[in-house]
Parts: sequence; C-alpha cells; structure tokens
Amino acid sequence: MAAPDWAPTSDQVAALMHSRTRGRDSIAATAAREQGRFTADTRPSDEQVRSLIELACNDVAVAFAGRSPCTATLRAAAATAAAYRTAQLVEASYAPERTNHLGLAHEIFGTLAADAIRAVAVAIEAGCPLDEPETP
Repeated sequence: MAAPDWAPTSDQVAALMHSRTRGRDSIAATAAREQGRFTADTRPSDEQVRSLIELACNDVAVAFAGRSPCTATLRAAAATAAAYRTAQLVEASYAPERTNHLGLAHEIFGTLAADAIRAVAVAIEAGCPLDEPETP
C-alpha cells in the first residue's frame, strides 16, 4: 500500500532526528557528519525511512478509519503524527537496545505520536465527512 497524500516526507522525519542522518561510516559522536536528511548513505537510508513512513501512516489512519483529513490543517496534523510515529519506528528498528530505557527518543516519540494521533483523530471525526466506500 502506498503512503497517503498527507504522508510526511523523509525530510520531515529527518528534521525530528538529525542524529540519524549521519553517514554509515561516521562516528556517532561527530555532529559535523549529520547530513540533515536521509540518503542512500545514511543508516537508515531514505528508502528505509520511506517504508517506515508507510507503516506509520497506517497506524495513524486507523485512528480515523473511514475518513480522510479534509483540510490542509488536518492533513498537516496527520503528517506530523505520522512523522512522530515514523521516528519511533526508526528508533525501534535501528537502536533496539535503547528502546527499553525511560526518557529515550523511542519513548518520547511514542508519547508525541500518541498525543498527536488522538488529537488529529478527534478533529477529523468531528469535521470531515465519511469517505466514499471503495469498490472492489
């Protein structure tokens, strides 16, 4: 399934997690190696982040199943929620050893995602019409 039209870009996710935009051969403590965006040479790569964006969008969309964000503001809010969820998925995938400690990025992004998903779901359900049923 392709990401929806409101999906965040990999650059929007990178804006949340600069430290993950280092080249594969850079030293983790070297901020100068941060590229500010995901590329084929970062870990994770741009392609890997785009795959996680699709998964994150599915997690967000289920909160307002049967409806789509119907305004630019709601599309942006849904994208922000998906960006937070993507960042959490990146942390879980690429630093799993760090996801079981309180206060780390995984937990912080999870809290941000949960709060944003709840808020956008309430707003979409209150202000957007039901989607047309899909035809098989």
